[in-house]
Amino acid sequence: MRSIVAVSIVAACGWMGGAAIAAERQALCTFVVAGKTYIHGPCNFEADPDGSFRIWDEVHTVYVNVDGNAAEASWNKDPKSFHADSPLGTLTRNGACWANAVTQVCTRSLPAHK
Repeated sequence: MRSIVAVSIVAACGWMGGAAIAAERQALCTFVVAGKTYIHGPCNFEADPDGSFRIWDEVHTVYVNVDGNAAEASWNKDPKSFHADSPLGTLTRNGACWANAVTQVCTRSLPAHK
């Protein structure tokens, strides 16, 4: 049984490849819904090769799934939830932000320390 699990793990790693694994880092983030700011400042940031990304802090998680010039976003509206299962609708990109009439998700790299 262990050998089946080991082979499955090795195969999965081979299929994903190194470029498919997202790298987590710190960023400066803003997340606003209906005029209320939920994240503003340093947050955790993880991006995928296709431009999709996730941001989170101690309370909220936001997923932005990019498909060309648009993105579908969701978040954990209930802070007790561990899943970003509340839809935010379709967002369009404007500089460092993805937004619609109700939601804004912005990320920037943290300044380099000297």
